[in-house]
Amino acid sequence: MRRTALLIATGVLVLAGCGQQDDPPTADPSPLSSDDPRFLPLAAYDMSEADSRVAGEARWTLAKECMVRLGLDDLKKLDVDPVPAWPERPADTGVVTSVLYAGDDYRYGIDDPGEAARYGYHAAQAAYERRYPEKKWTLSEYLALTGQFVRDDDPRTVHGHGIPKRGCLGEAARAIYGEDPQDRKDPILDLESRSLKQGKRDPVWKQADRKWSACMRKAGYRYDTPGDAELGEDRRHQELEDSLTGAPYDPTKPSALEKRTATADARCKRQTGYVRTVHAIDVRVQNQLIAANRSKLEKERRWNEDAAEKARDVLKR
Repeated sequence: MRRTALLIATGVLVLAGCGQQDDPPTADPSPLSSDDPRFLPLAAYDMSEADSRVAGEARWTLAKECMVRLGLDDLKKLDVDPVPAWPERPADTGVVTSVLYAGDDYRYGIDDPGEAARYGYHAAQAAYERRYPEKKWTLSEYLALTGQFVRDDDPRTVHGHGIPKRGCLGEAARAIYGEDPQDRKDPILDLESRSLKQGKRDPVWKQADRKWSACMRKAGYRYDTPGDAELGEDRRHQELEDSLTGAPYDPTKPSALEKRTATADARCKRQTGYVRTVHAIDVRVQNQLIAANRSKLEKERRWNEDAAEKARDVLKR
């Protein structure tokens, strides 16, 4: 499954005067060759793209039923195909929300100069926003969906009904998966992360970093790795300085400087064959990790297959 995910972190913002997916293609693509940068051996144990789409629609179908049960009748006609973006807390409720986006298509960073020129290092965010329609929620709807209570005065009930653990989306997940995915460790994600960490220690990967870095220096940028360029601590300082004399700095949008850096980054990846080199290492390490964790991964495959079957049953009702 090609993952496009987001992580939402919230914290209370004390105001003056005051006291959270998976791609949704309609069918699985043709099998990828092992030298295709999109090919990841561990994906064979994950949900297929089609099953992931079914599971997402079934989860939101059950969540919608839960919301209506709680008395939120306005959501009876909520469209869940495609599924909405993960709910975000209303901006006027005194809480700061930080959203981090990641996607398998950007596992080795941005590598398309055209995409980099348009989105900078926000391409995963742009892909997520294209695939999942944004919907504005009231505070009651948001809390009922997610059960994410941040402030002490957040209501725990809606129309007199108690909000389920992790909200209606959590209840729906438990009905499909048997447990909320947030409450368990995903061995596929864990091993994909370990593969990157191990791969980056490989001498050939380090050599690819050095070639990329040399290319970037010729373009006027001094970064040791693509990760350093994406983080761009030096760029953040310049962007904040520029905001004092120009448009206010918005970290959720790519600045002109970020776009230029990302474009040079992508071009250097193309010129040095960076993605092809590191992907080959990644594939090799993943295959090694699969051999050492096959029993765990087969169990995960069965868990995903069972969930997909339950999801199909939900949509057949």
